[in-house]
This record gives sequence, structure tokens and C-alpha cells, in this order.
Amino acid sequence: MIFPRRFSVRSINVGLLGLGTVGQALAQLIVESEPKIRVVKALVRHRDRARKVEVRVTTDPDEIVRDPEIDVVVDVMGGQHPAMEVLSAALQQGKDVVTANKEVMAYHGPTLLALARQHNRLLLYEASVAGGIPIIDAITHHLSVVPIDRIEGVLNGTCNFILSHMEEGHDYLEALHEAQRLGYAEQNPEADVEGYDTARKLVLLARLGFHAIIPADFSAVTGITGVTGHDVARIASFGCGVRLVGRALCQNQCIRLSVAPTVYYQGHPFLRLQGPQNAIQVTSAVGQFIFQGPGAGGMATATSVLSDILRIQQLLPDRESSPTIPLAFSDPESPVICFPLDPEVSLPQVLPGELRRTASYAILSRQLPKGFDTLWGLRQYAWGEEEGPTLR
Repeated sequence: MIFPRRFSVRSINVGLLGLGTVGQALAQLIVESEPKIRVVKALVRHRDRARKVEVRVTTDPDEIVRDPEIDVVVDVMGGQHPAMEVLSAALQQGKDVVTANKEVMAYHGPTLLALARQHNRLLLYEASVAGGIPIIDAITHHLSVVPIDRIEGVLNGTCNFILSHMEEGHDYLEALHEAQRLGYAEQNPEADVEGYDTARKLVLLARLGFHAIIPADFSAVTGITGVTGHDVARIASFGCGVRLVGRALCQNQCIRLSVAPTVYYQGHPFLRLQGPQNAIQVTSAVGQFIFQGPGAGGMATATSVLSDILRIQQLLPDRESSPTIPLAFSDPESPVICFPLDPEVSLPQVLPGELRRTASYAILSRQLPKGFDTLWGLRQYAWGEEEGPTLR
């Protein structure tokens, strides 16, 4: 059972952009637990579609943006457009904004945040990264006392489900179809399995963690479509497992971002993730912090959206993050697989001796030639006798 809050807060009215899985979960959550929050209406594509909640709907975004009754516009529809235009208009109309839209924040976040400051409005986006994990709040408000050196994580529930399912003996296509059957993967899964979804989320975390200007697109993105069941089985035979990991490093005033299938030893927290779970590890001078939880799903994402609405409702000002500093952003040729190395652990014999003597990351920065379309063939090519890997 969900219990309403008992302290005094103001009543606010919400307009939803989107009434799909997350939008309906949010509306239901508000009805059950927040008597002083009211969903006035929702923007939808199809007015007559059956839904689980009773909410007034409209197909005209102006009915949301220009409604004087609405205090907060909540974006749960995804995509860059028309979200960018509608959110801009909402801020200009003096409304606060909450969004779960990672794409619009990756590509247009700086513009929207500047617009929010210009109009003295709040723009909060906790749910845009890792669903139900409060990682944006943690980085912005709790971990920013000392500089952050590294942010890395399993940020895509679809890929994590597929790879963990492949560990049970299934091949890639079997695992993908099962993910689609269970609703963990879209019918067109390209953004997830090619690593683009992870990249967008990584950009948002890196901007916050490093207080830097970072473009939405970078070339060092490799997904999991080249990973086969044979690859996963071979890696497992060496006591390891593979996950799709987004990694952001800030070293010597230079930032590097990459998304790639990454091999870890069994026992690593990332390998304990099953199904659509996410995890993020943040490293600073204080130490390492790991955040884990549901990375997707209607209720998990709706919970994060509601937490942002409550921040606005309780009149809690959004603390300004540190000023953006002009760090260099390095975009090397696409790395295709990264091995985190621990000098205290005996490495599998398959790794060359050079890698046994380092505690860094080995990043293969050479482009994969035609014919080498699997993890194993790629490793043989990149770590052949004639040339070792690029060490970072």
C-alpha cells in the first residue's frame, strides 16, 4: 500500500506529454498516493485508444502549454521532436518542466536548461537516466563535493537482459526475441542494441559529473549485435562475463567517452545484474560508489518522475551545479571492447603478457575490418602478434 504524505505542501496541476506505459503508471501512482497533485490532461497521438487510467486527453500540445491551470509539464513521450518545441514553449509560458526524455536532454539539454534559468523555472530530469535509480540527484547534490574521475555503468536494460539470457545458452537472436516477447525490447531495438541509448545516458551523466560541455554524439560506440552465443560461452570458460558498459573518464583535464561490450571477472557487481537491471559506478577521490536498481519499466520510471514533481511541489529549489568548465573532449576511433584489469587477479591465459602487468583499461581503438564481426574474431585481430592493444 502507498501512503500519502502528511506534511503540508501546495496543490499543483500537471499536464502530461504522453500517456503510454510510463505516463499511465505515473497517473495511477499520483491517484493512489498524492492527493495534492492532479493530472489535468495528457497529450496523446490517438484520442480514442483504450487506456488503464481516466485522464482527459488532447492531440494539441498548445492545450497543455497554454492552459493556465497547469503548473508543471511532464514529458514522458520520448524523442527529440516535438518534445524540444513543446518543452521550450512550456518554459516560456512560465511552467516548470519534468522530463524522462534522455534524447531531448542529450541533444537539447543545455538549450532547455538555459531557457529555464532565463524564465526562472525548474527543469528536472532524474528519470532520463537509469529509470528508478536516483543517479542524477546523487551526482548533482551528493557526490559533487570532490571531483569525479570516472563514471561507468550498465545503462541499458534491453542489452543486459539479452546478455544475461545468452549466458544461459541462448544465441543473440533467441535472447532478443525473448526480450521483445517480455516487453524489455522494442520491435525496432536498434537504439538499444547498437549502444546509442547507452551513449545518450552517458553524455548526461558525464556533463553533470565533470561539469563540462560534451556533445551528444561521439564515435566510440559499439553495441552488442556482434556478440554471439559462442563468444559468451568462451568468455565464461575463462571465468568472465560480458556486459555493455558506458564509460566516461576525466583525466588530466581531458574527457573520454566510450560504449562497448566489456569483459569482467565473475563476482563483479555488473555481472550480478540480471534481466533489465542497471548499475552505475562513480569514482572520485573519496572512493567508489555503486548505484543499482531497475533501469526501465513503467513503475520504476514513473517513480523517478514523481520524485521530481514532488521536488517542485515542495518548493525545493534545484541547487545550481558547478559552472561548466572548458575541458577538452577526446573522441578517438571507436573502441570495440574494453577489459578492466586487476593486477591482483590472475588473468585468463588468452590475454597477452603485456596486459597482465597493467591495472588500466585496454581499449582496442582500431576499426574492425570486414569479416571480423564477432567478439572473438575481433580479439584475435586486434591483439595479434604483430601489434598489441592501445592502453589507456
